[in-house]
Amino acid sequence: MAQLKKESLGFIGLVFLSIAAIFPGSIYIISSTTSLTYAGITAPLTFIIGTLMMLTNVVAVYIFSTKIANAGGFYKFVESALGKNPVPYATGLIQFLGQLCPVIISATVFGWLIPVTASSLFNKTLPYYIPFIASLAVIFFVFAISYLGIHLSRDFAIASGVLQIIAILIVSLYVIFKSPYNTPQVFNIKLAPQGLSGFFLGTVVGPYTAYIGYSSVVHFGEEAKLPNSTIKKAIIVSLISLAAFETLVMYAITIGVPPSDLSNLASSFAPALVVTSKYLGIYTALAVLIIALFGQITSPLVFGNAAERVLFSLSRDGIMPRFLYKVHEKYGSPSNASITVFIIALLASLITQIVMVHYYGVLQGFFYTVVFWALIMTVMNLGYHAIVNQSLPFLTKKLKELSIIKHIIVPIIGTILSIIAWYYSFLGIGVPLIYTIPFMIVWIIIAIIIATNRYKKTVKTNF
Repeated sequence: MAQLKKESLGFIGLVFLSIAAIFPGSIYIISSTTSLTYAGITAPLTFIIGTLMMLTNVVAVYIFSTKIANAGGFYKFVESALGKNPVPYATGLIQFLGQLCPVIISATVFGWLIPVTASSLFNKTLPYYIPFIASLAVIFFVFAISYLGIHLSRDFAIASGVLQIIAILIVSLYVIFKSPYNTPQVFNIKLAPQGLSGFFLGTVVGPYTAYIGYSSVVHFGEEAKLPNSTIKKAIIVSLISLAAFETLVMYAITIGVPPSDLSNLASSFAPALVVTSKYLGIYTALAVLIIALFGQITSPLVFGNAAERVLFSLSRDGIMPRFLYKVHEKYGSPSNASITVFIIALLASLITQIVMVHYYGVLQGFFYTVVFWALIMTVMNLGYHAIVNQSLPFLTKKLKELSIIKHIIVPIIGTILSIIAWYYSFLGIGVPLIYTIPFMIVWIIIAIIIATNRYKKTVKTNF
């Protein structure tokens, strides 16, 4: 039987893999842009609300992770609660897309940032093909490192996490100290320029999109030391620490210019770069950007590894083709699943980028590609989190540990908040983002069909 390498990850490794997935540098690269674009002056508040929303979903993940340690992650949580049936396996396929999206997003952001930086800092226009090449290079990097084993991904996560937090924190504190525009009004939701719709869209495609990565470490349950205790601790430590960090950084960016200049700052596509350059000079901004870019190519390593393990686990359960259930003899990685994730991410990135650039140009096209996949990622992640939330009472009832408040009410609140976020996120969107809706509907239908048909075949085979 193929097995992933046991006890490959300790507590510190898990913490930094979770931190890498959340990606501290995202606030410097993309989260600040998306949050400012839709939430305006209230952008810092979106990070607080995003944290509170995420914490209501943490309860179920936290409890399940103390009981289940499996490469399948969330769908195996659901299976442990509801038993073997199509529901957990459809959840697994939804989960796979949710873990795949960040690979596409990170690669696209990396490619997008190169012309944005050239334009914002040096007033240069680069050839149109440069961001495509850079984007594909990130996907290949993710494939190569994940294929070589989880140890290498862990080492990249630790190095990039430490560098990002130190560099960005120093710059942010300097801006806050020097800025004449400090104000508590950034935490007044009534000042959101596009109302609740814009505020929640800014929350979803900004902080909530970033924070989603906190739970990717559940996919390393078979490779972690003492997984039933270390994973839950790593989740809490990474989420709380980075929520405080990113709220502070977003505040520094927002108060770095007069309130009247915020719309122009958002439209620059690089608000953090502009503010840092203003207070500390172009070369400091460029140095911090390079460190953040290191995180940009490290973050998808975690999601790529997670997506591979979902396919590996689904194959082991007979839901996906058997060839995906293979572990590399030397590296201990799910090698065939790794190759499959690489191919899918490559095709999805190229197709979306080409279409968006054709209609909207390079800068706007790559930006729309990021938001397009960010919306899909958010809904898929909110979806399987909601299923896990509502599965928790079934597990705790089986174990005779059911608590009405902790296991029913709090997870329901998390699901309700997710529904509210969905509603406001899609309330005012137009072309091309509106096309995420039919895409997701088709994916969910396909997931249900595959899960149902494959489950029936596995039942017949067992009998």
